[in-house]
Parts: sequence; C-alpha cells; structure tokens
Amino acid sequence: MTICPTSNTFQHVNNLVDNLILNTLEVNLKAYLDHAFLDIGAFTNIDIDQENIFNSSVSTLTLSDDQDFPSGSVWNGMRKDWVYETYVNYNGVSPISINSININGSEITTGFNVDYINGRIILDTPISTDSVVKASYSYRNVQVNRASDVPWWRLLQFNSLDTDTIINTNGDWSIGPYHRIQMPSIVIDSVPRSRNLPHELGSNSLRIEQDVIFNVLSETKNDRNQLLDILRLQHDSKINLYDLNKSAENDVLPLDYRGYINPNGQIYTDILANYYWAGVYFKNTTLSEVQSINIGLYEGLVRSTVEIIFYGFNT
Repeated sequence: MTICPTSNTFQHVNNLVDNLILNTLEVNLKAYLDHAFLDIGAFTNIDIDQENIFNSSVSTLTLSDDQDFPSGSVWNGMRKDWVYETYVNYNGVSPISINSININGSEITTGFNVDYINGRIILDTPISTDSVVKASYSYRNVQVNRASDVPWWRLLQFNSLDTDTIINTNGDWSIGPYHRIQMPSIVIDSVPRSRNLPHELGSNSLRIEQDVIFNVLSETKNDRNQLLDILRLQHDSKINLYDLNKSAENDVLPLDYRGYINPNGQIYTDILANYYWAGVYFKNTTLSEVQSINIGLYEGLVRSTVEIIFYGFNT
C-alpha cells in the first residue's frame, strides 16, 4: 500500500509575495486583450496640430497638477493608455513612436519621459505653466483594466475626446489620469467562484476552472454591443499565459512601474515564447446587461469560465 507523503509546508508556494494563479491570470488577460485589440486596429494616431470633430487640437497637452512633480513638469494627453507597441502594423499603419515633443513651437528630443500608462509627458526640468506643449502619440481605442487597479472611487470620465471640456483648475480634467476611467473600457475581475479537479494520476497537477467577469463600460450602445460580441466570440478559444514572476524577476516586462518603456523589455509574443507558464481555455461564456441609472452610460457583462491545467510555477 502506498502512503501519500505528508508535508508541514505549502505546496506550489515558495514566497508570500509571489504572484499566484489569480493575479497571473488577470495580468495575462489584460496583456492578451491589449495585444488582440491592437491586432484589429483598435488604436488612433494623433499628429501634431491634428484636430478632432470638435475642432480641438488633440495633440495639445494640458498641465497636470501632480504633487509628485514640480509644477510645469507634467503634461497630460486627452486620452490615457498610450500605445508603446510601435511594431504593430494594421493595414499598413503603425502606432506613432514618440521621439520628440513640441514646446512653444520648438521641437524637443531630450529632457522628457513618456508615461504610457497614464498618457502624459514628464519633463526633467519644469517649464512655465503658460507654455504650449504638443506631442504626436497613439492611444488605445479600448482601455483594459484589472478591477484591482480601478477602485470604486475613481472617476468615470465622459466626453474624453472633447478637449474643450478640459479645465485645469477644476472639473474632472483636474483629476490625475490614474484616477480616471475613460470609455469604452473593459474591467477584468476574477470572481470567487472556482473549483479544482485532479488532472492526472501520480502528480499534484490540477485542472482549475475559474470564473472571470469582463465588465464593459461605454458611452454608446453600439460600442457596448461591439465589445460584448468580441468577448463572447472567444468562447472555446485557447490562449497562452506567461510566468509573471519570472518575467518580472528577469526585468523583461515592456513597461516599468512608472509607465516608462523598459529598455530591457520584450514584446508580448516574445514574453509568451520565453516565459510560457500555462494554457487557458475559455468555456461557458454568458452575456448579461447591467441596468444603469446614469444617462449615457451603457454597461454589459461577460462571464467566462476559464480552464487552466496547473502543474505548478516555474522555478
């Protein structure tokens, strides 16, 4: 008779601060959606002096009152979540590489950093708050967030394409981009509904079925419907996940904690190839509409059960 070995320590867990299944899943789902949306052309290029339908100069940045930096150092774009994946090509069009900015009519190629996550330029040396700062950049048409990154107190911002609504001293534009959710948006949340099943004899591998909710927020019913359809059409598809701990440990993630480009970073597909962890299958996908009391806000919800064959974490 074989006796199962006993242990006084956790299995599969080596460090309290390591990212485990749920965090690894959510980060990978965001990376997958960001990549997949770019692959179908869901980005917009903004050129210097380009105007939008509101006859506003969308390349003009606005002064940010960020207490972490001296006044005159931080300048925001109208949309956050700028595209750093300039290798993408959709119908011959690629996102803009930010190599320079324009300050008061002069081109500047040094002395600034780009915070791609929050869509802003951070100057090494502050300039006059009356300056005119412009930049060419690309933004994602669909912003994807993890639920843990968008706590309830964040502002749901309407009309983010109308730069005439920008107010530097009050209103929603006075709130930093890290406190704003711009639509259309998808918020990913792994919910506490899961089950573990044994996968194979002779090992402690698991077949994990985990429910994930994709919350869709939009200012138009058409955008809401489009995103719901895109998500539910992924039923029965399979994607790969990368090892979040190892990729972070080896410093190959594309952006650093500030939202700046990591010079050692790898592109999404290379990280998947070099740091593969597990495959995920989408199953049992359902849709539902969430009624909202807010006029002009359209909400929808996609719930998917994802299946992971778990052997453990790479060592």
